[in-house]
Amino acid sequence: MILRIAFAITLLLAPIAKAEPPRVVTSIAPLQGLVADIMAGVGTPELLLSEPVSPHDFAMRPSQARAISNADVLFYIGQDLEPWLEKALQSRDDNSLVSALGNMPSLNKLEARELDEFGEVHEEHDHDHDHEGTYDPHMWLDPENALIWLDIITGVLEIADPDNKLAYRTNLARSHAEIVTATANAQRALSPLADVDFIVTHDSMQYLEDAFGLTVIGAFSASDGQVAGARSLNKLLNIIDDKTCIVEDLTHPNAITANLPESVKHVVVDPMGYEQLGEGYYPRLLTAISESLLECRD
Repeated sequence: MILRIAFAITLLLAPIAKAEPPRVVTSIAPLQGLVADIMAGVGTPELLLSEPVSPHDFAMRPSQARAISNADVLFYIGQDLEPWLEKALQSRDDNSLVSALGNMPSLNKLEARELDEFGEVHEEHDHDHDHEGTYDPHMWLDPENALIWLDIITGVLEIADPDNKLAYRTNLARSHAEIVTATANAQRALSPLADVDFIVTHDSMQYLEDAFGLTVIGAFSASDGQVAGARSLNKLLNIIDDKTCIVEDLTHPNAITANLPESVKHVVVDPMGYEQLGEGYYPRLLTAISESLLECRD
């Protein structure tokens, strides 16, 4: 009788004893979206930057510092995008499951551009602020990089949580196929923009340019947030014609865009994809960006 009771209690407690999924923290929305797709049905990763703000000079709140400290797994881009996070990680005792995805050698990495490296727009600027040897950190806008990251994310999660290896592998196969299809769709959608010259409020589109054959001729701020001077801005505004479209990065708004003549084409793009978070994040991100840029044809 006692043995039967003990066995019944063991059965009742079995679900409670099941290991919890790892506490996973991601720095920015693109990584949260990719990780969430791999963790579908297992858990939900926490997002540190949960609102459309620039990650370059973000100031952490105490709750975010605690999340970093308590994380079993943490994914971020790296020093070029989140220098504030690099500092916070120094206080961790064990960095074995902290992954700086932007540092992976297999990625397509594009060198960060200076503000005088667009077309024929040149101006003297602070050459002490040298980008040489650094990379543009907006790497998620190249779908090939997103696919590489899916593989790495899956491998890290399997190490942290081997009990859910099958779920992670199943989600990886599905997510990979969805991104390949979405990339092909975006390629077709963006092809009519081959003759459009884009000026961006923030140089976050270089990987998108490279992947989809777009042309950016100038930027109001560099990929690390360095702001263009007045002379450079004036030169950019003076070359605007009917082939030009101003692309406002939602995380880097600029007062100039609010005062543009109605004749100037102007669209808003969210390269972080805050509104796309949830299942199937990356395909929806590509669709949303494509739809926004296609407004430049209207």
